Amino acid sequence: MAAVAVRELEPVWPDAPRCGPADPFPPYRFVNGLHPHPVRDPDGHSYGRVERADHLPADAFAEDQDYLRGIDLYHAGYLWEAHEAWEGIWKESPDPVQRDFLQGLIQLAASLLKLHVGEEKGAQRLARAARERLTRVAARHRQYMGLEVVALLESDAPRLALSAPADPT
Repeated sequence: MAAVAVRELEPVWPDAPRCGPADPFPPYRFVNGLHPHPVRDPDGHSYGRVERADHLPADAFAEDQDYLRGIDLYHAGYLWEAHEAWEGIWKESPDPVQRDFLQGLIQLAASLLKLHVGEEKGAQRLARAARERLTRVAARHRQYMGLEVVALLESDAPRLALSAPADPT
């Protein structure tokens, strides 16, 4: 098996509309072996960051900066960083549908990162797991936490199109 040259990540959806705050992105997209680990290395771009420790109700997604930032990070090719943005929400959720949804997004991002570094088997395993989780969500919700889950599953492009929140009135 030939070694894959590690290179910088590219955006998943370069012209995606921003969903969250217009905060600047980190100075690099983490790729193991190319950059300092973001949280473990003192030179990492997120060193010292405290992980989220509260629950996000699924219907409050439009106001949640971590969730929306995760979508923006994902589209901009910050796959590891998107995973981190969603992981704290996932860990705190008591809702099995929300847990499947968030873990599906995390696994989707992780699968793309594995594919990028040439770990094809790991990428395929994570992509299958993501699809299984998101399929379970789609069986109950065409749209969940603002994302068109069914459209994502039917698409060849792994873009997370955020729909406008439903008007509660």
